[in-house]
Formats: sequence, C-alpha cells, structure tokens
Amino acid sequence: MDETALALVSAAITSLVTGATGEVGKGAWTSLVAMVKKTLGKNGEEQPTLELVEAVRTEKRDVIELSEVLVEQAGQDAEFASDLRAWLEDVKVLAKSDGPTNIVAGSARITGPVIQGRDFSGPISFGTPPPGTN
Repeated sequence: MDETALALVSAAITSLVTGATGEVGKGAWTSLVAMVKKTLGKNGEEQPTLELVEAVRTEKRDVIELSEVLVEQAGQDAEFASDLRAWLEDVKVLAKSDGPTNIVAGSARITGPVIQGRDFSGPISFGTPPPGTN
C-alpha cells in the first residue's frame, strides 16, 4: 500500500471529521459516499465501506481503516483512483481555508516530541534550557 497516498487520504478524512472544512465539508462527505457507491456498487460490495464511512463521520473513529480501504481500491481500479485524486484536491482546497490538518501517520517513526498546530509565536522548547540561556 502506498504510504504517501494513505497519509494524504487520512489527512483529508481527518480534516472533515474534525470540522476543519466547516459547513462546506458536508458536501465532501456526500461526494465521498457517492464515489464509494459508484465504484464498489458495481460489484454489490459497497455496504461494508459505506458503513465504515458512516462510522468515521458520526463516531470519528477508524480513519486509518477507511483510508486503507480507499487506497487499496484505488490501487485496483484506475477510475476510482482518478476520482479519489480529484476528491483529495477538493478537500485540500476546503481544508486550506481553515488552516492545516496535522497528522503523524503511516510508517512515521517519532523519537522525540512533536508539536502540531498553527500560528505559533514565541519560543518553543522541550526540557531544561541549556546553561546560560535563561
């Protein structure tokens, strides 16, 4: 599975789940559901994925699992891959209007502190400052 694609899809879904896209993001959910129905409905296999989409939307859980399903489907279906790329572009534009969505995902290995956020000002430090810098 493409870790970069997985991270992008996870970030887009997270921005919708956390409300980073505001009211306009509801349309992105509608288009995601339509995309799943269109592609997976061909084989009558859309129900489990639609249930997962709904669980993510209402319960804010299983973002990675849904992302994995979507990326896997994109790897098997060129039309779905194209639709997913277009959907990601739409969501990216929506998310930029409210600010960043920060995610540490995939095969990332964190060995120290992580700060995620927006509009920092002033110094940020971890632990005790070096001698003479008080």
